[in-house]
Amino acid sequence: MPETIRGTVLHVVPPADLDDHDLDPELAALAAGHTVAVCRRGGDPSLRQRLRTFLTGGTIDAVTVVLDSTPEEGDSLAVTARETDLAGVYDAT
Repeated sequence: MPETIRGTVLHVVPPADLDDHDLDPELAALAAGHTVAVCRRGGDPSLRQRLRTFLTGGTIDAVTVVLDSTPEEGDSLAVTARETDLAGVYDAT
């Protein structure tokens, strides 16, 4: 079922660079000809949220999204995507 993924882009792998990265074979097949973006779900946390996460030993909620477009690192992202069989990977193509 599709859901809206909102987040801040942390890293982008454009289609031309997919072979230069050690992607899971299933992700590589899904991403063929598309962009792979790793995003911090929920966007950029406030300083207070970052401090709380650091002090409690928490982690960020990162997701991988396969896209038709190629965003820049640091951009905000809001796309409708479906979850794939790969944990934490969404397809927005």
